[in-house]
Amino acid sequence: MSLSASSKVAFFLALSAWLVISAQGSPKSGAIENLHARTAGLNSEALRRDVVELARLARRHVETEGLVVALDEFKRKPWKRQANGLHIWGVTMSGLSWYDVGHPDLVGIDVRNITDIEGRYWARLARESAEGSGARVFSLLFPHPETELSARSLHTCFLLKDGQRILCAGGFEDVPR
Repeated sequence: MSLSASSKVAFFLALSAWLVISAQGSPKSGAIENLHARTAGLNSEALRRDVVELARLARRHVETEGLVVALDEFKRKPWKRQANGLHIWGVTMSGLSWYDVGHPDLVGIDVRNITDIEGRYWARLARESAEGSGARVFSLLFPHPETELSARSLHTCFLLKDGQRILCAGGFEDVPR
């Protein structure tokens, strides 16, 4: 049985449309590359937009690619952005840092034991953001991962399917040196 020319054209048009629509929802469609190319500088609203967008794309990437693949990819461009120190980090519900692209030296520590005032509340703020019981986007004064100078940072988080681990997107105001 052979297909008519018009049936073949219709099939290829439908397939092309499906591929375009599928790609638009995928982080690999260019959305993450566009985010990587931007910079927020000292603009808090632009930084907030970028942090929320990174979290949205990261959540989708974990869902589509799986956690192991996503965590590996979050360590590299375009997921890690030098401008604003934009990166993904994670903490458990109990306060243990389990993943941090921007501050890898913190992985494995109980962040509730950080001695400064910001550190003590870090895990609670992340948990409340992930659960929706606190601020969706919260602010901390923390060392910028690129400059290591204290800078205002914004973060938003989501809970992973295991119900114990939280992933967050964070970014910092870029203060001129």
